[in-house]
Amino acid sequence: MAMPRVRSTSESPPVPERSMWTFADLEQLPDDGNRYEILHGELLVTPLPAHGHQAVSMRLALKLGAWCAANPGWSVRAFGGVYVRETLWFEPDIAVYPTPEYLELPWKEMPPPMLAVEVLSSATRARDRHRKRPEYIRHGVGEVWLVDRDTRVVERWTAASEFPETHVDGIAWTPDAALPTLSIALDELFGPNVE
Repeated sequence: MAMPRVRSTSESPPVPERSMWTFADLEQLPDDGNRYEILHGELLVTPLPAHGHQAVSMRLALKLGAWCAANPGWSVRAFGGVYVRETLWFEPDIAVYPTPEYLELPWKEMPPPMLAVEVLSSATRARDRHRKRPEYIRHGVGEVWLVDRDTRVVERWTAASEFPETHVDGIAWTPDAALPTLSIALDELFGPNVE
């Protein structure tokens, strides 16, 4: 199967065809605004997120960032990186790591995040929910949130989940019982519900 062409405002060359992609191959790709991930050697290309997607992602990143700033030993990244092995690399919209805020490690050396967040879009909805989400959990991510702007719902998945917890009003997060809980009203993320 041919790999998708890179589309940008400049004349970028097409992404080369390969049957197996590795993390090292990503370093050879252009910095063209696309997000490049690898799922079992398959290259996943996602264009720059739309405005609404970015707005929700940014509001949530700010809430998580404030919690991390108040609780030393935690850091938030938007976008984050989840390196599992050479043929498995993800970039969630937001990731919270059990590492000090100012620790600068290469992505390959970062521990799995305690929280990975994917803001769903029409282009990534099925992939995020059915392909990436189980891989996050399988490889040590504590929780995965799937944030759906269309339905104004956040799904919470953990290793114990057969089905997600569905949150329609708000969501609370505590990675450790000794730490304070972060509570987020979903109207703060999605804006007022105007019907």
